[in-house]
Amino acid sequence: MPLRILIPLLLLVFSLLVTSIGYIAIRADLTEAIERQALNYMNIELNKFQSLYEPLLAKKDLKAILSLHASKASELDNTGMIVVAEDGIVAASNNQQDLQRSWKKTRQQLDPDLINKTINSKQRHTKFSNDREKLNGYIDLCVRDLSKGLRAYSCGFLYYQLDVESRQSSARTWLIKQSLYIAIGTGIAAFILLLIIHFKVTDRVLKVQTVLDKWSNGDRNAIIEIKGNDELNHIATMINHLVSRFSEDEKALIFNKQVNDAIIQSANYSIITTDKSGIITSFNASAERLLGYSKEELINKESPGIIHDISEIISHNKKLSVELGKEVKIGFETLTAKSRTGEIDENNWTYIHKDGSRIPVRLSVTALYDPQDKIYGFLGIAHDISEQLKTEEQLEKLAYFDPLTKLPNRMLYSDRLEQAIVFASRNKSKFSVFFIDLDKFKFLNDNYGHEVGDKLLIKVANILTRCVRKSDTVARLGGDEFTVILPNINSPYDRNSVSFIAEKLINQLSQDFVIDDHLVQIGASIGVAVYPEHGTDVSNLNKHADIAMYKAKDQGRGQHAFYDPLTGYSLPGTDLKT
Repeated sequence: MPLRILIPLLLLVFSLLVTSIGYIAIRADLTEAIERQALNYMNIELNKFQSLYEPLLAKKDLKAILSLHASKASELDNTGMIVVAEDGIVAASNNQQDLQRSWKKTRQQLDPDLINKTINSKQRHTKFSNDREKLNGYIDLCVRDLSKGLRAYSCGFLYYQLDVESRQSSARTWLIKQSLYIAIGTGIAAFILLLIIHFKVTDRVLKVQTVLDKWSNGDRNAIIEIKGNDELNHIATMINHLVSRFSEDEKALIFNKQVNDAIIQSANYSIITTDKSGIITSFNASAERLLGYSKEELINKESPGIIHDISEIISHNKKLSVELGKEVKIGFETLTAKSRTGEIDENNWTYIHKDGSRIPVRLSVTALYDPQDKIYGFLGIAHDISEQLKTEEQLEKLAYFDPLTKLPNRMLYSDRLEQAIVFASRNKSKFSVFFIDLDKFKFLNDNYGHEVGDKLLIKVANILTRCVRKSDTVARLGGDEFTVILPNINSPYDRNSVSFIAEKLINQLSQDFVIDDHLVQIGASIGVAVYPEHGTDVSNLNKHADIAMYKAKDQGRGQHAFYDPLTGYSLPGTDLKT
């Protein structure tokens, strides 16, 4: 409903409501006031009647009594009036049939108790009827009775009934008329107000509304033009100013948004935003290229869970729950739990391409906040780290593996030897370390060239790896020096088992090899050190195995020797000294 109609209508309704409430309240007060007025009037009339009728009764002037009664009975609110002489006979009554009869036989319903009380007390008494429409009054009428003595009196009474309801009805009629006058006046005032609002306010407000509608439809050039020097004119001026500023800010915002969208779409990073429940709200071009989905397939439809490996999420969730000290719900919450605390959560994840292929990425998740500092979404920026991981793997291989033979190098060998020492110490077990030196390698390398030498070293590495267990470590320390770590040597036949393996390696390396059409013959010498008899650290074990290896070479090559703390070495078949 338009305000120009609503305001006068509300005024009218409010006035009628106030009038109705006032009518109800005033009617109650008016009823009470009329009853009080009726009581006062009754008391005055009873006293007046007493003073008029007692002399006439004393003279027994019945004609005068009837004449006085007739003049009073004609009043509208007089519904009943009876004059009873001292002998109890009705001297005057509104009903002619009651004359000269005992008051007890009248048709008027009199209250005997109240009559006796009035005569005996010589006082007037009044009483409302049960419906409070009638007011009954009684007063004594006494005359001197000489037959009983000079001071003796005989008393009759006067009964007077007043119609209170007629007075109430007249008052209510008056009150209703006044209420109607107020209602009519209010209606006229509302109509006048309607006209004033229409000509002074509505027309100008409609102009404001028209311009605002144009603004809402995109027309920023519309201006509010209204005449006057009042509040509406001031409001129009302020709105024009605000819209002008808004238009400028809007242009700047659109420009910035276009710049941001261009940056996001042209970025080489996959950028995905979601609402706080996890539904994807934006998906840039890099994300489309990386994952194979179009943005139409995912925006407002899917959660980032569709592009994640669920097993990876479950695994990460367990670690995250321990880290945060609380149970984290598996799913989108796993990806955002830390960012909800204000941190930037950055981890390596695996994206699943639309075709099912797996893409390792580095994902950074940040919470997005509204002006009230409440989270309304999340921003995920990711980039493909496949090449980075390959590079790291290559660097790791360069750092820990021999580039020629692909065996662990000296650094990785030392690390694994440390681990073997820790394991053996904890489990009170033994293990052996072989130092292997190839016989005649320098001669072959000098005569056939480095290329043949390199191929020979690769062949040796394959033989050594093939002759030991997967749990054993074969490493190349450099040149033609190789090592083997044999863990869990803890039976009574440790020495024989180790000797068997050493002889096996020597036999395999003593065979003829054909490399680039060259028949090549080499051999090997092996020195053996046993933990913990020959050392409890890397340095001593290496040193003692190296000493034993050189002693084996001194014995004519193609042999293996155990380190002996007393002599420096011991040949196979001699007892192992401790």
